[in-house]
Amino acid sequence: MLAVVVVLFALLWMPYRTLVVVNSFLDPPYHNTWFLLFCRMCIYTNSAINPIIYNLMSQKFRMAFKKLCKCSWRRQEKAVEFNAPMYYSVMKDSLHESSEPLNGQEDVIQTRMKLKQKDESSDPK
Repeated sequence: MLAVVVVLFALLWMPYRTLVVVNSFLDPPYHNTWFLLFCRMCIYTNSAINPIIYNLMSQKFRMAFKKLCKCSWRRQEKAVEFNAPMYYSVMKDSLHESSEPLNGQEDVIQTRMKLKQKDESSDPK
């Protein structure tokens, strides 16, 4: 894998580095727009192809990438699971049958319990 990455790096950076060396010796520098665009595309291709090479040739990279993706999904699920509802005041007004005031924590707990009961009653098992 290292050899492939190094060879591709050398090949894809060679047009630009050659242009820099040649332009240091020429009095009017060579500035063909299409060749400069080609050099830029080679450099960008080198950067874009590295993750693909790592994925194709390294099982360690694949495992670490999968682990990274799973870890971020779990954090998002936990964040959603433990957050208070976004439209809290609307849910509070529509879900409470009693008119007695509750403190914030009891209100959130009761709201979650009622939402869970609604989900369980509407879930066909």
